[in-house]
Amino acid sequence: MDRKLIIAIVQPFLVDKIVAALEAIEHFPGITLTEAEGFGKKRKNSLDSPINPFHPKKQIEIAVVEEMVEPIVNAINKNAHTGKLGDGMIFILPIEQTIRI
Repeated sequence: MDRKLIIAIVQPFLVDKIVAALEAIEHFPGITLTEAEGFGKKRKNSLDSPINPFHPKKQIEIAVVEEMVEPIVNAINKNAHTGKLGDGMIFILPIEQTIRI
């Protein structure tokens, strides 16, 4: 059974909305949430600025079986999208091995 790691970088004020949508998905496996900071292409030309270039974000990580990728990604995308620059990114990576502690 192929497993995937979904990593989403999102706006902090949308986390509650995203989590509520994820919890509504049948057999949702759980989530890891961490603080993150970053900047995108827009920042590229002003790296000499004395202003802190990093914007606060939240990083969501979810390990799932491949069949759950689409509904989870759709839920994140729908609830994290505001249409403004900096909404975030979603990455989907293969998991080679999982070891339960």
